[in-house]
Amino acid sequence: MSRPGRRRLLVWVFAGWLVLLFLTWWNCLPAPLFETPYSTVLNDRNGRLLGARIAADEQWRFPPSDSVPAKFVSAIVAFEDQRFWEHPGLDLRAIGRAARQNIEAGRVVSGASTLTMQVIRLAGGNPPRTWSRKFLEMIQATRLEWSFDKEEILQMYCAHAPFGGNIVGLEAAGWRYYGIPPRQLSWGEAAALAVLPNAPSTVLPGRNEAIFRDKRDRLLDRLLDSGEIDSVIWRLSKAEPLPGRPLPLPQRAPHALDWQCNSLPSTRRMSTLEETLQTRVQGTVDGHVETWKGNLVHNAAALVVDLQSGEIRAYAGNTSSLEVEGAGYDMLRESRSTGSILKPFLYASAIEEGLVTPQSILEDVPTRIGEFAPRNFDRIHRGAPTVKDALVKSLNVPAVRLLRDHGVEKFHGRLREMGLRDLEHNAAHYGLSLVLGGAEISPLQIAEAYSVFFDPLMIDGVPPLRDVFGQTISREKPRPFDALTAYQVAGMMAAVNRPPEWQQWQLQRTVHWKTGTSYGHRDAWAVGSDGQWLVVVWAGNASQEGRPGLIGVECSAPLFFQVLSQLPFEGSGFPSDGELLEGTEVELCAATGYAMGPFCGSGKSAKAGAFVPRACPYCQTLQLDSEGARVHAGCATGFSDSSWVVLPAAMQWYDRMSGGRFAPLPPWSLSCSEPGIAGDEGQIQWVYPEGFDVVKRPRDLDGSLQGIVLEVAHVRPEARLFWHDNGVYLGETQGRHVRQVLFAPGRHELSVVDELGATQSAAIQVVE
Repeated sequence: MSRPGRRRLLVWVFAGWLVLLFLTWWNCLPAPLFETPYSTVLNDRNGRLLGARIAADEQWRFPPSDSVPAKFVSAIVAFEDQRFWEHPGLDLRAIGRAARQNIEAGRVVSGASTLTMQVIRLAGGNPPRTWSRKFLEMIQATRLEWSFDKEEILQMYCAHAPFGGNIVGLEAAGWRYYGIPPRQLSWGEAAALAVLPNAPSTVLPGRNEAIFRDKRDRLLDRLLDSGEIDSVIWRLSKAEPLPGRPLPLPQRAPHALDWQCNSLPSTRRMSTLEETLQTRVQGTVDGHVETWKGNLVHNAAALVVDLQSGEIRAYAGNTSSLEVEGAGYDMLRESRSTGSILKPFLYASAIEEGLVTPQSILEDVPTRIGEFAPRNFDRIHRGAPTVKDALVKSLNVPAVRLLRDHGVEKFHGRLREMGLRDLEHNAAHYGLSLVLGGAEISPLQIAEAYSVFFDPLMIDGVPPLRDVFGQTISREKPRPFDALTAYQVAGMMAAVNRPPEWQQWQLQRTVHWKTGTSYGHRDAWAVGSDGQWLVVVWAGNASQEGRPGLIGVECSAPLFFQVLSQLPFEGSGFPSDGELLEGTEVELCAATGYAMGPFCGSGKSAKAGAFVPRACPYCQTLQLDSEGARVHAGCATGFSDSSWVVLPAAMQWYDRMSGGRFAPLPPWSLSCSEPGIAGDEGQIQWVYPEGFDVVKRPRDLDGSLQGIVLEVAHVRPEARLFWHDNGVYLGETQGRHVRQVLFAPGRHELSVVDELGATQSAAIQVVE
């Protein structure tokens, strides 16, 4: 090969080596640089720490922050790498100095690692120190400087530097040693932390305090000499105590943090929570659990939603005391029996479609529908309460009977539209018990449904509810009710009686709220809003154990108002005057609350939604003589027509027994008292059975057969009734007409006859 050929070959070989070296240098950094696990960190909406969980490798290592406090930057650069801002990853002057000192001493007495090289070493897991490893770190340091700016390199260092024990990173160190975020460190605290990574095992806080203090003070001297601090700060910083044993991290939202650990582990998340409110509400829940532990009620939860933003501001999923039984369960996301919490939605749905109005009377009499026999909490039947009274007193029987008229399937669909996704089964699965707690729903979804319910009342509406991480919780239909319906039901909720100690607080703000108690006293609820905040509270046992006294009005109602009183109030976003809301002017029967019918007496004007309320089914015209007694054309010539509320016999009986407002029918005139004329069948009503029913023969716990309880109501308190089964006489009753009969299997035709000859029949099919 000629000389020019050899020269060109050498040039190509040299160029190839250069390319190879460049490619080797370019790819010398691992990707990703750090593969270490991080702690799960939860911050509030303003960046304040609410809590953290240790990383998978048992180290307290927070995810890298996007900034490093200026004080710590000055301190770490002054202590570790004074020419950090000028060198390209290698400090040649430091290398020369270290080489000279090590040669003179005959051993390694000084290093020349820059902060960039230390980042490389931390990324490699602190491998054994060898000359080859040192050379590789130098090469990788120059490559790191090429790809990242100085601030980013400092962020890597501050996130992964060891600070003694299992504390890694500046942020974890700030919280564990001083209980504050790094941005709040004083110069003395920043200097103390800056010297720790150099020899964390030697100057571990709590040990070798003299060595630790000497290192910190020499760094403070250097900062004074460089002009970073003045003499006053220098003197005060030296007087500061050194950090002691590590402090526990804040645990202000432990159950929200558990949620994050399950769904977003090893991340730093900015939540919608507000530290001050979160601390207050969690403390209130903790105090409530402490108060009720004597009754063996171990768990409680509270949720606070800002209606203006749809964001959760406080999330107390349970007591924060780990010593309490069941404290580890996040009860805000656990499905529990709803009790009466869903009743406002039923009344709203029935009002909106015109089935009732808030003033309408409902039927509250003993009721049995198949195997289902709802009862009011106080076991008292009121006969004809209004819709408002039924909601305020949380009566079960009127709600069930209204749901039967309204339709379970329709109500079930409405609840699903409002966000109650825990209703996994069809409407038939829940049946009429749906409105009394037959379904299990989480408090978080109850909050979503109530935010939808209150949405029409807010000027700009309620934005879709967001979880604690700011993610929108889906809902299919934003406004299931019109504003007028929501306003009317919210007004009824404002009349719910408060606990005695919170009666005077009503003067401070109007609260629209509702309590609920599940069957067996397993769950106590309270939910409501003051027009700014939506609060949902629950109390009970995670184990599902019921306890006496665990009812909404006694257990959860005080907790509800305690939480609400912790929240700042700037004014309600709900309308103060319902007259301003859109609606249709209608005339209601003043006595019954339904639309004026042809036989109603006085009326009153009101507003209704899109559907006009149904006409009054109770008002009739009675013919009265001059003495006010009932007559008819067959027995009298002189009479006047009078409008009268004629209730079914059972409604009339129980209305009268509860001191109701409806007067009994006037007695018949003596001239119209012949049997079969005065004793019309409308005066008798079967309470059970209502018509025809299939009944299983009841048995006691020991297996012995029990009688089936029959009940009839009569409009006249003094009436005597004679009972028959398939034509066989059973006996006589007077006053309250109840009989218990031991029936044989088969069909039974039942009839009752009063002393005036009025008859009413029913039938049952008795099966084993």
